[in-house]
Amino acid sequence: MKIWMIAREYNGIAEAGGVKNVVCSLSEELANSQNEITLFIPEYGCTDFSKISDYKNLQSQSLIHCNDQDHSVSFAEGMCKNVHIVFVKADVYKEKQNVYTYNQKDLEKFPDGIVGTGYKDSLLLDVLFQKAVCVYAKEFGKVPEVIHCHDACVAAFPAIAKVLFPEVFEKVKMVVSIHNAGPAYHHEFSDIVQAEKYTGLPSDVLASSLNGQRVEPYILATHFAKLSTVSYDYAQELLDVNNHNTDGLSEIFYSRKIPIEGITNGIDINSYTPENKNISLLPFEFSPSEKALSGKYECRKFFIEKIARQGNSEIQLCDSVIRQSGYLETDEENKNIYFSFHGRLVRQKGILVIIDLIDKLFAVHENVRLIINGQGESYLQEELSKKAKQYPGKLVYLCGYERSLARLCTACGDFALFPSEFEPCGLEDFIAQIYGTIPIAHSTGGLKKIVNGKSGFTYSPNTSDRLLSVLNEVIKNKECSSDYYDELIKSASDYVKENYSWHIVANQRYVPFYQS
Repeated sequence: MKIWMIAREYNGIAEAGGVKNVVCSLSEELANSQNEITLFIPEYGCTDFSKISDYKNLQSQSLIHCNDQDHSVSFAEGMCKNVHIVFVKADVYKEKQNVYTYNQKDLEKFPDGIVGTGYKDSLLLDVLFQKAVCVYAKEFGKVPEVIHCHDACVAAFPAIAKVLFPEVFEKVKMVVSIHNAGPAYHHEFSDIVQAEKYTGLPSDVLASSLNGQRVEPYILATHFAKLSTVSYDYAQELLDVNNHNTDGLSEIFYSRKIPIEGITNGIDINSYTPENKNISLLPFEFSPSEKALSGKYECRKFFIEKIARQGNSEIQLCDSVIRQSGYLETDEENKNIYFSFHGRLVRQKGILVIIDLIDKLFAVHENVRLIINGQGESYLQEELSKKAKQYPGKLVYLCGYERSLARLCTACGDFALFPSEFEPCGLEDFIAQIYGTIPIAHSTGGLKKIVNGKSGFTYSPNTSDRLLSVLNEVIKNKECSSDYYDELIKSASDYVKENYSWHIVANQRYVPFYQS
């Protein structure tokens, strides 16, 4: 099949959230299976060309009207492994040093920007890109059988393509994947007037896609494309009229009886394998599938001695600065039990549950240690920093992101915590299982793929008291025997490999979906 992927991010080229991993792995696996895959992505100031071969500018330049202005747009192409990449080039992308939000480098050009907040011209970045893909198809006379659009930032594409370029896209099938329908991820237009100004779509089309006064790209997509999302259980939640984590989208999907295909994301297992430290980026090798875990505990010892024992300081890792609060004392007799968390520090991830849990957990368990790594909302970072200083030797909080450190923090844990309020799919629980760290997760959305007692533990409701009761049980069992959970560790690792490799997900789920 000929398939186009349209996305604002892609692993190894322009990285932001978890979408980059899905788009990259799915594209590569489909291409490996003899499909012809083309990815469209803007060319940012932060674009990494190190994995691009045969890069060249295409002899094409167009003026595209968007938000009362004409923008000069051109194209370039190259190959990334076996995926054809088409870059959309325009000044509004080249001047950005990140994908969606201002970073420190951006402030040199945009001094009124706030680090971590969305670009003020985000809607322009979204719509100009989508219109540019349409122009590419028209100018070069190329269209595929299927176009797969990833997330709300490109969810208006099917409408723009089918309404404004009907002769080009008449026979093309469209798919829009909802990677996250949380309130902060809609990329919506404030009203019909604004949507018309940006997209050029007629008001009657836009009026059919309202959520209150706002024009929602996901609702717009339902008239011209099939919807999918990144796990079976999240698809069910998106159609639940009582779901309050979508800012009104679920009620509309439910009332209109919109079908949503739930295809649970896979994971590129060969990019994490702990049996090879050059791949895993961990200091020691081990194998959960073989119950050979001594290297895992050597990783923990390394982490404590080289990083976590150092106290309140800044750590320079590659190009990243990690701010450390609190520390872990040495564990010579290996008697302590370790719980880890790695992820974005936002309410969605259940950080408030963890903060509320900390005092209760340390009040009843002297031998428990917490490893927390992540960055996000400033007040959550401050609360975790305070807690780390409140419990010297027991809690270390590492603020910032560096890939090898994030993996090490996960691998160091006996258990990994996932108290998400909602979760479309979840990748970190897969990584934990591959690294022999047992996930303990709120039973919601994509985290329901964890099989209770076989690949981890799930719980509900999502309160610190309910989570504490689960932790009390696993701590008791771990105290009875240090290898009590070795069989579960093996089972969890094998379960991911046998069911969720991208080869299986792409060929057994996505290809039939496209063909249908």
